[in-house]
Amino acid sequence: MSCTEQFETRGLVIREVRTSEADKLLTLLTPERGKVTVSGKGVASLKSRHMASCQLFSYSSFILKKTKKYFYIAESETIECFFGIRYDIERLALATYICEVVDYLALEEVADDDLLRLTLNTLYALSEKKDADLSLLKAAFEIRAASVSGFTPDLNACGVCGTVSLRHGTYLDVMNGRLLCPDCSKEYVSGLKETDEGISPIFIKITPSSLEAMRYAVSAPIKRYLSFSIPGEEKEAFAYSCEKYLLHISNTVSNRLNITETL
Repeated sequence: MSCTEQFETRGLVIREVRTSEADKLLTLLTPERGKVTVSGKGVASLKSRHMASCQLFSYSSFILKKTKKYFYIAESETIECFFGIRYDIERLALATYICEVVDYLALEEVADDDLLRLTLNTLYALSEKKDADLSLLKAAFEIRAASVSGFTPDLNACGVCGTVSLRHGTYLDVMNGRLLCPDCSKEYVSGLKETDEGISPIFIKITPSSLEAMRYAVSAPIKRYLSFSIPGEEKEAFAYSCEKYLLHISNTVSNRLNITETL
């Protein structure tokens, strides 16, 4: 890429770091190039025309130009700021967590339109749906983010014997991204052993309702992936399973990045 090439895109600000009183270093999630690091000279100033478009959670159109090290902002225009997030501390905290997850999962110079659309739809629900169940939203985002990042768990049948008749006593084998039916789980779960790397396997007992919720969150169209409910007593199990699965995926991504850097 030449030093003078211009890049026009839409991007969501998923991270901001103040480098001076008026300057920021921004991380944008874009459909064409995944994560892009952008130098925001003067964008934190109240006088800057870029101030609104360069805030955390803002989705904006940008014209970027390349310097030797970073892109810098030539032009920008706000598309959506998700103002509703900023008036509630719990929604603000969850939106910040979502952007941190996305920053961790997204790769630089790798197109990721699905992850961007997922994040935008989730932030919209946080901002506009005042009756949204935040714990349910968080869990659904976690399992769907893992899925669009290439780590979709096999939730259709037992990963060992292939049975589709899953009932109480089914387990989620987190490390292998599969289910274990009640019969197969007796062999695997009762004989817990460390892997060759010294890591203990993670098996989570999963209820029929939480399994159906996971299946829906993973496979539904992104615009409707939050359109489901789950009985209150099973919501906690659903949330726990999704969080544990994403945590394992995050460790896997981290290990892969470390290997890549070593090579």
